[in-house]
Amino acid sequence: MVQADNTAIAPGPLTIDLSRRLSNFADIESRGNATVYRFTESSIRRGLDHGHTGDEIKAFLHEVSRTPIPQPLEYLIADIARRHGQLRVGMAQSFIRCEDETTILAITKDKRLENLRLRKIAPQVLVSEVEGSELIEDLRNAGYLPSLENQSGVVVTAPRQLRSKSRARLPRSIAESPSPSDAVISAAIKAMRAGDRVSGSKTSLAEIPRTSANETLAILRQVVADQSSVMIGYADTNGSVTQKIIDPVQIAMGNLLARDHGSEELATFKIARITGVAPVE
Repeated sequence: MVQADNTAIAPGPLTIDLSRRLSNFADIESRGNATVYRFTESSIRRGLDHGHTGDEIKAFLHEVSRTPIPQPLEYLIADIARRHGQLRVGMAQSFIRCEDETTILAITKDKRLENLRLRKIAPQVLVSEVEGSELIEDLRNAGYLPSLENQSGVVVTAPRQLRSKSRARLPRSIAESPSPSDAVISAAIKAMRAGDRVSGSKTSLAEIPRTSANETLAILRQVVADQSSVMIGYADTNGSVTQKIIDPVQIAMGNLLARDHGSEELATFKIARITGVAPVE
């Protein structure tokens, strides 16, 4: 029997099925010769979380109650059901956004991108379960021209020396070339030193001090903001640690997206596996 104070009284023992169904959206307030159930906002929300609709809850109460359902309780159920699920929470590794909705539509129908498991959450936004580096690579392989953006929505550009792997071949000169200027010599030395830094990623691990998780995260955030290079110690699944020189781009969900100087490609590093961070000298 449902009462006006948002309680229901079961004067005798209920069947197991009836007790289970009622407990989905009502709390037991007291037991004795009669069991008292109370309907609250949290208990009704629990029933909605279990997959019941507001109409199903009201229909069930009308079916089993010997008394009419009070209007305040019907209003409470209807109001909670109306608000339930308006705010959604989901998981995604990366996203695509584009002001051109026809491009978004083309991407969703592109058979070559089915492995990305794309899902449309807005007319101009897709989310994916794969990491950003894989998403960019597959989009480019399919002929699209994506740009990477950071947490603030600002497009991130690659360092000049990493923007292109190939350079146009200069025409062969038969005439005697003039002696290089001091500026050219200085630039060449700087380039060779940059190459030494990359090859130095296989040197002794003693060069990189171990840093705590908080220190590592703080340093990486600063390097992302400064758009500078850094050397890290990185442990693989077997516990072996190697050194890498990287250009951090973005930190998200415990991962670091960065350009690896060794491969000259975007790669994702798990921050928990970074054993230490040191500036590139």
